[in-house]
Amino acid sequence: MDHLYATLFYWVQHYGLHGTFLLMVAESAGVPVPTELGFLTAQGLIAAHAASWWTAMAWIVAGHLAGSGLSFYLGRATDSALARRLARRASVMHARAQLHGWFVRYGSLTILFGRLVGQVRPWVSFVAGLSRVPPGTFWLWTIVGTLIFTPAAMWVTAVGLQFWLNHAAWRVPLIIAVLLVFYGLPLYKLIEHLTKRHHRRKAHLTSE
Repeated sequence: MDHLYATLFYWVQHYGLHGTFLLMVAESAGVPVPTELGFLTAQGLIAAHAASWWTAMAWIVAGHLAGSGLSFYLGRATDSALARRLARRASVMHARAQLHGWFVRYGSLTILFGRLVGQVRPWVSFVAGLSRVPPGTFWLWTIVGTLIFTPAAMWVTAVGLQFWLNHAAWRVPLIIAVLLVFYGLPLYKLIEHLTKRHHRRKAHLTSE
């Protein structure tokens, strides 16, 4: 996996903003690739004066919107074999269940929230398509969410990169903190699910 990430990082760096654009398209369309590589490449180009902040942001936003649109219209094409296959994936089913509750509570604002939450962001467009959200509503909140998420992510990446370069002693704690933020909640939910299942199975065996 580390070799795959290294190869992908080299590819994105080699192609610059074009590679960043394609990476963002893939990530927003649901392909499990690390979107952070695109932001790191963009920051490297900005630092090298090979691109301005606004140019890098425009390419990233364009990539996110292209991938989101691709995923949305694939979701609307529910009669296609690919859409049916994706809809049965565990990650999509989990995201769909979570987003369904948000749709009930918040309506179309769920699309905006989904663009800002890492665990469901890659699938919110596909689920919106499956849910037959009107295209106008989808594009409104997708554009708003992307214009909030992208500059925020670029700022966090820039600050994190400077901190990483200037404070070597904090690198390991920083990695641990990032892993806890991104994977702590899903891991907690998994442990909670397995614990409840174990208790239910134990109670069932006891009752017999």
